[in-house]
Amino acid sequence: MTSDPDDLERHFEGRAVLEKLLTQSGSLADAEDVVHAFTAALKEGVPVAVVIQALWEDEPRFESPRHARQLFANLFGLFELLEAGGTVDLSAAGVPAKRPRAPRPAPFSAEGPDEAFVEAAWRYFEDAPKERQRLEHAFDNRQDALVSWLELQGLDDEAFALARQLLSDVFAMLELGGHPCPPVRESAVPQAPALPAALTAWIEEGVFEAEQHDEAPLAPAVARQVEALAARAASALWQPAQPH
Repeated sequence: MTSDPDDLERHFEGRAVLEKLLTQSGSLADAEDVVHAFTAALKEGVPVAVVIQALWEDEPRFESPRHARQLFANLFGLFELLEAGGTVDLSAAGVPAKRPRAPRPAPFSAEGPDEAFVEAAWRYFEDAPKERQRLEHAFDNRQDALVSWLELQGLDDEAFALARQLLSDVFAMLELGGHPCPPVRESAVPQAPALPAALTAWIEEGVFEAEQHDEAPLAPAVARQVEALAARAASALWQPAQPH
């Protein structure tokens, strides 16, 4: 279970989304089971964390930390909805509840993006694919030297594609947050990465997902290499605007 539910953006996305996430995590419960358990807990004063823990016979399993956060955000969001006296329509099994389009996040501070910004940025990109595509094109047009450096690091095709995608993600988030990323020379890539913790976590999470892939999981040794190289290259994007 997530260790700190207070940092979740709690939001119930509907029956279809909740049941898909529950099934993927190994729970046998469906949305009706959860609603009944939450309703009983509210009447009896049982803590929500206790009820959520009981949704699994064993430990839950997740494809990635992102999927874990989404599931717990839905569970806590549903509980808060019921706690506030709201009603939940579970009749439309295949239609998730609509949510408002995610707004463009405000620029981050001089310390760099935090976890809240990264989450908000990715929700925004999911709802604004044209803006994400524009930033992908900007990365392609502006960072060819940095990509060339990455190509020379000995990664196989799949590992290179992953590292390049993670680098493009970091570029997009930095640009979105008001941190311009001018072209980076190959010689400017640092030997040791220096990134805001939230960007390091984004890279690690992307690599973790690749390691857990059902059909072609990334080998642990290659995963560590991708993490290190992507972090070094991303540091070259982050560092130019930092004070010396």
